[in-house]
Amino acid sequence: MTDFDDETAGSDAAGSIASAALAVLREQGPLSLEEWATHLEEYGTATELADVLEYLSEPMLGYLPNGKYVALDTVLEGLVFTHRLSELEIASDILDASPDLEPILAFGDGEDGAIRVALAEEAAVERGDAPFRSRRVVVLPAGTLGECADGDLIGLAVEDGRLAFRLVEIEDEPDLAPALGELFEEDGVEALDSVCWQLLLEDPSLFTVPVAPLGEIFEAAGYEHERELLARRGFDFDAYDLQIRTALVASTYDLTHDEAVAAVAFVDLADRGYTDAVIADFDIVDWARRHVSAAPDFFVSLADPGAAVAVFDLGFRNQDPVTDAILEALASELAERGPRSVRAAAHWLAGKAVDRLGRVLEAEAHYEKALLAESGWGPALFELAQFASDRGDATRALSLLGRIDGGSEENLYAVLQDFVPADHPELGRNDKCWCGSGRKYKVCHLGKADESVKADGRWLYKKACLFAFASEFVDVVTGLDDLENANLSEDELIAATIFDGSALDVALFEGGIFADFLARRSELLPEAEVVTAAQWLGVRRSVYEVIETSDTGVVLLDRVSEETVTVGHPVEGKPGDLISARLLTAPTGALAVGVVVMSSESQAARVLEVLASEELDAEELVRESRGGADHSTDDR
Repeated sequence: MTDFDDETAGSDAAGSIASAALAVLREQGPLSLEEWATHLEEYGTATELADVLEYLSEPMLGYLPNGKYVALDTVLEGLVFTHRLSELEIASDILDASPDLEPILAFGDGEDGAIRVALAEEAAVERGDAPFRSRRVVVLPAGTLGECADGDLIGLAVEDGRLAFRLVEIEDEPDLAPALGELFEEDGVEALDSVCWQLLLEDPSLFTVPVAPLGEIFEAAGYEHERELLARRGFDFDAYDLQIRTALVASTYDLTHDEAVAAVAFVDLADRGYTDAVIADFDIVDWARRHVSAAPDFFVSLADPGAAVAVFDLGFRNQDPVTDAILEALASELAERGPRSVRAAAHWLAGKAVDRLGRVLEAEAHYEKALLAESGWGPALFELAQFASDRGDATRALSLLGRIDGGSEENLYAVLQDFVPADHPELGRNDKCWCGSGRKYKVCHLGKADESVKADGRWLYKKACLFAFASEFVDVVTGLDDLENANLSEDELIAATIFDGSALDVALFEGGIFADFLARRSELLPEAEVVTAAQWLGVRRSVYEVIETSDTGVVLLDRVSEETVTVGHPVEGKPGDLISARLLTAPTGALAVGVVVMSSESQAARVLEVLASEELDAEELVRESRGGADHSTDDR
């Protein structure tokens, strides 16, 4: 039930501290972080424990406006909170949680047949696309509200640590204005649930009997709420939200205040344009021109690469044609009409947009213009390095990476080391080439990579792997990778990389990323690679038995076709092992990728069953293919 940060999660010690910490809080609370830590001296120093407790994630843990922590089950057990029904809620058996039910949402643990708390988007999918106002909702068992009418008052009580439904009538009308006045500064804002918990600690008799819904009580006392926040009537929630978002962006991306303000403003402008574009068809270019020309210097702080990257990550991380068209229009106008200092960032943003819109050569031109504006602008150098790699020019790609601070630490840099031209200082320019072609070295291989290395498919496959880490695809890749690594030990997780196993390969092919790679990069790829890539699109994974191994390759038996295939490079596994892999045909032979050694015949059978499906489920394929999976029925 309790989770800690990444360093402590999963350990027995962390679980012991968590249990002891909650026991102390139930007995001694409310407590400040420092007070709390002093009660747990047997587990370490107060400073060390305070760091651990700060990351304690526990449904029964509440944080109060005065900075103290409280165990919610000791405060809320036996209390009842009311809510007035709407027709929408009656029809769906789903209650908007905010503001009336916010204080008790920790008790909706969602066991079968019980009242549970869910995100509004998930509940809408489950029971119809209903426009719930709250971020979280309370899902009641179907039919619970069948006898209710619009405006009826219902209650949710906390009983034995669970939510219980009641039909109620108001029995008390507390005046919370005086108590709220003591909690709030003149222009203050607080978390709505925290305010309620604090009120209960000061007056334990509150909500022991049904009273009016919290929203009505707050309104009568002169307060209003928005989302999960509460403030005096007239509070500017929009300004507060902007302030919080700006501070968060500055902290997350290590930006100055001005840079964060510019980044948030650019994303907000794009969001408004997106809304307008969805509602009515309009000229996006004209819209962008009017908004940028009205204040061309407003976005000057986006000149910093970190600020430009923040803009893209915050507003344009996912691929959407309308969003990308808006980004292209805004960034192009900013490049043309904005101050000189912001041109590099503007061209980079425009390049990112047109790349996703399928115009890679225009993207390349934008990145080149970014370097004309500022020769050392890192993000544009990196994009051009990837494009040079896609073209097969490892020398230029490495040169571009070399101009970036930390460029040698990029995955692309490591990949390119296998494909740089090999120097042969023993040969003069006019000597016969080392490759045996009979031509002079200067016209054959001087400054060029061995063509056989390019032709074996490895570089093409690695180009696609690197493409898969674009922002619009990375969630698919990391999601499958997390699934594949779910059962690994801590030591195995440390040793594993995302380039191991099947997840990245499945994301490429079953996840559709490779098809996007070919569609968006075919104008850059060498012609022979385009032909090879097109042939790879329909290739499925299979299960193979390792027949023979050597330093130069392996012989595999396909368990589906019963044909043997020779792979011209080493593959994980020894004779007799079963592997799940995808065999791709290249001009110089077969290439095995996404290789995973199967733990048993039964695991191999399950993988083959998944592979036989007409429409492969990527998650299921990774789940069954992952190495070291714990299958209790395996015949090991």
